[in-house]
Amino acid sequence: MLNYDLVIIGSGPAGFSAAVRGVDFGMKVCLIEGGHLGGAGIMNGALTSKTMYELSQDFSIAGRVDRGYRASALSVDYNQVLKTVLHAAKEKQYQMRSQIETFAHSPESKGKITLLRGMATFIDAHSLSVATKDGEQVVGGKNILIATGSKPREYPGLEVDGERIIDSNGITSLKKFPERIIVIGSGIIGCEFSTIFSNFKQTEVHLLDRAKRVLPYEDEDISEYVARNLANNGVITHHTAQLREIIKHPDYLEVILDYDDGHSKVIEVDVALIAIGRVSTLDRLKPQNAGLKPTERGTLEIDGSCRVLINGKPSHIYAAGDVTGHSQLYSVAELQGRRAVEQMA
Repeated sequence: MLNYDLVIIGSGPAGFSAAVRGVDFGMKVCLIEGGHLGGAGIMNGALTSKTMYELSQDFSIAGRVDRGYRASALSVDYNQVLKTVLHAAKEKQYQMRSQIETFAHSPESKGKITLLRGMATFIDAHSLSVATKDGEQVVGGKNILIATGSKPREYPGLEVDGERIIDSNGITSLKKFPERIIVIGSGIIGCEFSTIFSNFKQTEVHLLDRAKRVLPYEDEDISEYVARNLANNGVITHHTAQLREIIKHPDYLEVILDYDDGHSKVIEVDVALIAIGRVSTLDRLKPQNAGLKPTERGTLEIDGSCRVLINGKPSHIYAAGDVTGHSQLYSVAELQGRRAVEQMA
């Protein structure tokens, strides 16, 4: 078994910021990642969606005719947009990898980062089994930080096929701009992608809003501002509507919506995007082997120093990012990751 001062599970914003902070304190760090380096924050989250949003804004502005100029023959290709988005994501990943390699081999630094690729599960409270391409490796840590992030929430009874019914992870699997799309969920993710697709002016966008207003958990003035922008972009918002069923046909999806006032509506779309939030992926770790008891939402209860509480008492296991159930923001995850390591030091 290889032993480290700090074992971090997940290389997203929380995990990576914690690893770098650990080097600052001279720690030997093992950073475990079972998917994309940088986690969902890079490949299927903040960086890719914000890059796509900026590109859509550029296209939208270029197409305006009220600023004293007019662009002719303006066109857009989804594959080229996606290529730009993925280039930005990979560039960030290589920046991160370069930092890791620097810290792994620098003779001047007491702290070291070892990147271990594979899926981790707890053996007990101090050790983990990591399934790598070369077989199982067992690692142990004086301190352990869980930064496993989250995944898109599933819609009950609606199976994601990655082609016509997708979640936010499936945006990169689309081959072209769909002619018609319905975005299921009017929270931050749903409004963001509704804005992106409507900015590009290639897609008829329907937004399914179960409440009376989009972004129902934000202040009303913010909700009204976003709703006005969506309407100006041509987004068709279905307020107080519930999804009853999506029927697959060879060439289209038939969507049946039921409204609170009792009437129903049937619309045709080509793609359905599920955007109803994100949920913890903690269960993959077998947390029970470490004596951890997740909450009903699958998250971990932490104290002000990001220590995980076991039987109500702080432990040597820490958590940061989405797995804590706190605000699902890149900046919050980074701060929690650094805070946890500072407490360990």
